[in-house]
Amino acid sequence: MPSVQVKLDLFPVDKGKLTSKPETETTELMQCYSIERRIPEIARTVNQSFSSDPLIQWLRPNAVPWIKQDQRTLSWQYRRIQRIMLEGEVFGSLSVEQMAMQYPRQGRDGVSAEAKSDVSKSMHVEKNSISGNDAGAVVFLFPPQGRKSWNIPRAWLACKLWVLDRLKPLDDNASERRVEILLDKHEDSVKSLRKKYLRNKLWYLEVIAVHPSLQSRGLGGGVMRWILEHIQNEPIYLECTRKENIGFYQSFGFEVAEEVEMTDDQEDFRHWVMVRPGGL
Repeated sequence: MPSVQVKLDLFPVDKGKLTSKPETETTELMQCYSIERRIPEIARTVNQSFSSDPLIQWLRPNAVPWIKQDQRTLSWQYRRIQRIMLEGEVFGSLSVEQMAMQYPRQGRDGVSAEAKSDVSKSMHVEKNSISGNDAGAVVFLFPPQGRKSWNIPRAWLACKLWVLDRLKPLDDNASERRVEILLDKHEDSVKSLRKKYLRNKLWYLEVIAVHPSLQSRGLGGGVMRWILEHIQNEPIYLECTRKENIGFYQSFGFEVAEEVEMTDDQEDFRHWVMVRPGGL
């Protein structure tokens, strides 16, 4: 199948455990432009974070799980990130190893000696594996329509992707029919949202990926606060594929705008479109 941009929910998060850092703390992210050495680090984090995501499993019912990090999947994810860099914005935090130092595991009464020891052990494992160099957190964000300007690097990337897609097309072994259903539903949701919000003000948050070894430490909340600062309080929407995550997004001012059901001959899937009005 042709290479397509797949819409993902945000990271799987345990909203009851986002207390490792103060609720006002923000996690700084760095934008990835054309620094290709960072793309594999970002791709591996996305693969590991979303391997068990319900949407990914629905789209890829018979495919090798993303967590296996096979070369076909990594190559597809690499190309996908390049395409998002062309149309949107790709951000990554410091490495897993560095973020583990900033976000240690939380004990019941602060960071206990046991927690610190646990971090030290996990750091030793991460330092000796490829995951220690992967991005601790990743964000895929699309600015309002017409906001992103053209320049020489962007034009070069567009030409490069045009050639690559024709000479060496890639796919992720996803169900073509299910991808079509997803994209059609996404477009319907966007049209509905643009009737309520100015299209030159509406952002789209496609992905937040927190590396599995860093989840339940408060990193997700810090990343979300950074995103809201980055968009300067303009309207933003996302697609949530886990019902248990709705409360987490609501705590940041998001509201459920639509419940979307996707159906094919074998299995149904449901997700929730959530929007955060500007000016909160």
